[in-house]
Amino acid sequence: MKYSKKQFWRAASHIFHCLVSEESPTQLKQPFEVWWHCDRLIQKCQQAQRRGWNLAALKLERELKTSLAQLIQQLTTLHGKLSSDSPQQISSIGELYAELLALEEEFGEVNLDLRTQSISVITERIELEAIYLGPFEICLDYGNQNTNGSLHYRVIARDPNPAITNDGVTHPHVQSEVVCEGEGRLAIRRSLEQGRLFDFFTMVASLLRTYNSDSPYVALSDWDSVECTECADVIAANSQTRCENCEITLCTGCAKDCSDCDCPFCHECLSYCDSCHGQCCSSCLRQCIQCHADCCQRCLLENERCSDCDAQEIEETNEEKQETHTAEAKPVTATAVQPDSLGETVVPA
Repeated sequence: MKYSKKQFWRAASHIFHCLVSEESPTQLKQPFEVWWHCDRLIQKCQQAQRRGWNLAALKLERELKTSLAQLIQQLTTLHGKLSSDSPQQISSIGELYAELLALEEEFGEVNLDLRTQSISVITERIELEAIYLGPFEICLDYGNQNTNGSLHYRVIARDPNPAITNDGVTHPHVQSEVVCEGEGRLAIRRSLEQGRLFDFFTMVASLLRTYNSDSPYVALSDWDSVECTECADVIAANSQTRCENCEITLCTGCAKDCSDCDCPFCHECLSYCDSCHGQCCSSCLRQCIQCHADCCQRCLLENERCSDCDAQEIEETNEEKQETHTAEAKPVTATAVQPDSLGETVVPA
């Protein structure tokens, strides 16, 4: 949208009065909250290492690294305030007007909202190390002030491709629309305090076009990576697998295949065959009709008996056959038959 010179002048006037009203004696704010959070993470990490929870310790170390970067930023701001030995020179309305015209020429378009007191520009589509991140809108809410006294601004992904592990991270250095300014924090803060709008917007845009592997919220190498639900290890998207039953994300080390269907499962969704003790999913297990043991397909025979019950039945059948054969083969002793009238005396009639 094209704006008239009058609208640009009104915006410059509003910004000037906001900067003048916010000019006050330096207030020092100590970063206790972030310091305590870092201290707590260190204690948790040490505890995990003592208990041998190595993967949990690695996850805590990654979180600690991000929190330490935030602590460094706040300490840098505090140091900058203490080091400043001259009053801030605020741009005049005319200079602010010229800054806005220069922004329109640099970015092609400047969005003004006099009602909400905001100015925004949109960068080109940004791609870092072959990972598409899309264009970003840098929005300066000049009517809003941060706790450190500087004007508030946001960095908004217009075509977001967030990290898989954290959908609030739309850029390695942007989380929840807040940019990690790193070493440029002091320069960006001073440009806002002095009303050097062109310097502010171009510095933030330049920051979005670069990647610092030492202090990202999520590293580009892990952008398309996910965490294993069981061990919390970070795995590449093309190396992940899912439990066939509960569909949680698993690494190759935590995923176990059913011995019958060969589908991957987590340890909670796998059972054991009572016969061979192999790991098997509940869908592949069947009960023996005789002893009711849970058996895999290899251990359950066609007669729906487990191998133990089938062997026992065969043994009992063989014993019955053996007893019958023995009974039939035993000789029969003949009973002596006495002849008629043996040993009787003839009596005369």
